[in-house]
Amino acid sequence: MDTTALTLHPIGELHCRERFPYDVPRQGSLAGDNPAVVTLYPNHGYAEGLRELEGFSHIWLLFWFHHNSCWHPLIRPPRHRRQKVGVFASRSPYRPNPLGLSCVRLVAIEGSNLIVKGHDLLDGTPVLDIKPYLPYADAFPNATLGWTAANETETQCLVKFTEPVQHQLLWLDAKGVCLKAFLLDQLSAEPLNGRRHRLEHIREDGAVLAYRTWRARFDVQEDVVTITALATAYSPTELASADDPYGDKDIHRQFIARFL
Repeated sequence: MDTTALTLHPIGELHCRERFPYDVPRQGSLAGDNPAVVTLYPNHGYAEGLRELEGFSHIWLLFWFHHNSCWHPLIRPPRHRRQKVGVFASRSPYRPNPLGLSCVRLVAIEGSNLIVKGHDLLDGTPVLDIKPYLPYADAFPNATLGWTAANETETQCLVKFTEPVQHQLLWLDAKGVCLKAFLLDQLSAEPLNGRRHRLEHIREDGAVLAYRTWRARFDVQEDVVTITALATAYSPTELASADDPYGDKDIHRQFIARFL
């Protein structure tokens, strides 16, 4: 068995507002128009390698899952199944070689920077390679979906926000807290499934969803999920303390002063 080590050198890295795994959906095509910039490292001739790429609407990014330090042969998919599947039958980041592949929309090229949208990467992700997306070679409309075909029959919920919550989400977004995308992704399917989501105070018609140090209260009526309130997970005593392990207490204090 050939176990010769291979050496890879990143050609650049991606910069975006999303810093935590739950800030982005699990597929780039579901990410909407969230922007990012792929910055190629200078002094290697990489910028010249972008010649003629601007004519493509989409590109493949080959990248390194830099937050992962281990792999699992069996994983439990976040959607579709309650039992585990093999890691090679999934797109889980917990792989023997933590390589990721994502198709993103190419918006513009500015020198050695590629402006992209619709990504599922995190800030600081090392980019290993870039390739153009070719519809005639990369798209197979009749391809089978394997175990993910169960998603075709999964009920999708409409996620709505009350007007006060909409204002709060816009304010948080301007502060770099990507809470709206998280709520849309998490609550669009099985919103009251405590095994699938980090839920608190679960009721028959609603619950509270946890996102790091934030909490979102929601109600469920048939297939409609309504986010009714946002709140801090810090207690008054915790907010009064100078200890700030997550570096976000100031935003919480501002949020409370402005909205509560």
